[in-house]
Amino acid sequence: MANTITVKKNGTEVKKYSPIYWFHIAVTLFFMFGFGFIPPFATLTPVGMRILGVFLGVVYGYSTCDIIWPSFFAFLAYGTSGFVDMNTAVGTMMGHPVVFQSLVSFISAGALTYYGFGKWFVRKTLSMKIFKGRPLFYTWCFMVIFGLSAIVVNQIMLQILLYAIWDDIADNCGYPKNSSFRYVGFGGILLGTILGGAMIPYTSWMLGLSQTWAAVTGSPINFGIMGSMTIPATVLILTVYVFATKVIFKVDYSTMEAFDVNKMDESSKHLSHRTRRILILNLTTIFIVILASTLLGTAFSDFVLNVVTVGGAFCICAALLLLLPSGEGDGKPCIEFNAVKENAISWPVLLMCAVTLPIAGAVTNEATGIVPWLTGVFTPLFEGHSGIFILIFTIVLSMFLTNVGSNIAFGAAMIPIIAPFVIQSGMDPQFAGAALIYIINIGMVLPGASAPAAIFHAREELTNGGMRIKVTLAGALSVLVVAIPLFSMFAIFLG
Repeated sequence: MANTITVKKNGTEVKKYSPIYWFHIAVTLFFMFGFGFIPPFATLTPVGMRILGVFLGVVYGYSTCDIIWPSFFAFLAYGTSGFVDMNTAVGTMMGHPVVFQSLVSFISAGALTYYGFGKWFVRKTLSMKIFKGRPLFYTWCFMVIFGLSAIVVNQIMLQILLYAIWDDIADNCGYPKNSSFRYVGFGGILLGTILGGAMIPYTSWMLGLSQTWAAVTGSPINFGIMGSMTIPATVLILTVYVFATKVIFKVDYSTMEAFDVNKMDESSKHLSHRTRRILILNLTTIFIVILASTLLGTAFSDFVLNVVTVGGAFCICAALLLLLPSGEGDGKPCIEFNAVKENAISWPVLLMCAVTLPIAGAVTNEATGIVPWLTGVFTPLFEGHSGIFILIFTIVLSMFLTNVGSNIAFGAAMIPIIAPFVIQSGMDPQFAGAALIYIINIGMVLPGASAPAAIFHAREELTNGGMRIKVTLAGALSVLVVAIPLFSMFAIFLG
């Protein structure tokens, strides 16, 4: 819906805010600063009401208005909520690890596209015989191959790089800026990278959830068995998504099919020395992070993941690229910051990550009283039901909760709720545990659902908030359509 209307003033047409936009502004500010004055209900505390109001205001403002000004009001509302003070709010938000990691990833990934990697990739892949006249197959391969690679490649880094490449594909093929091709492609990248990163919980907070599940149920999750379920699930989900979105959103793949790569300029035929060096250093950084994530428990792993951290590793990558010579004989570094900064760094993404991730985490903090309320609502629904019912309900509930607040917090909160009923049902606990951990990672519909979701919803190329919600809902429904029968089948035949 348009935020402006055209009116005549002194015989001249001028634009001004539409009445509906003023309404959206009022609702956003009411949630942020007025919702907390409503008397608390159930187990919610006064602080919980204020935090819930800030959360609702952020989601509503991002969906109907803008990203920048609601973010600044959210800083103020969060800092005066009583949950934290203003200084702590600013430090927590702008100092969030994902904000820093996104910033340094933008520099290196954005530079790749700026210096021609995207155009080279488009020409190279679209000219392959296997993809000639098969744009839908090309799209499916793009989503599946990069989605599966997210099991070892950092999701945020991969996501940012793939967005830039898909945008180049759309630009070179001649798709309009607000075409469904872009939204479906960006949504598929979001879905694929999240699914890939969720397949096996061998690191980070997902590893923590699997260990908590093992401690509560006495049944450790077998990563091999979980992978045998989640890998085919990921492929099937992305298959359903690609074909369903073509029909639902009427994506015109004929434009890609008719595209002639020979019309691209000569520079797209080869990678420059500068681009090669940027690519090599990026791939080296990714390899080091993968190796550290594989050799868990070693001094090398501890140094990379806990001392340097993933964000620090990509910071080193970006710093070296800003320092090392380009190899082009121009006396300049691989990345010229002043040249790439406008195209590489997205402030809406950084602000959305800064705002949504701490607030989503605060929603599930025990001081707010929101989790006990949800526990009281959902616990009675599990009593007296079969293992398959509990498994299906776990999948549906995980999908709902992970798109409402922090997936880390809700995942941890669900384990003590669900585990006792799973054990009572007699079903092998690892099937419900695998389903919970896999699904709880797929937060994508709302900006605060996860770090990848915040980056997706803040992309400047995707200006239509309604369309963003629609493609992410299509992704979430694709997950449910596949996960419910597939995990149920595994539980029945292998349990």
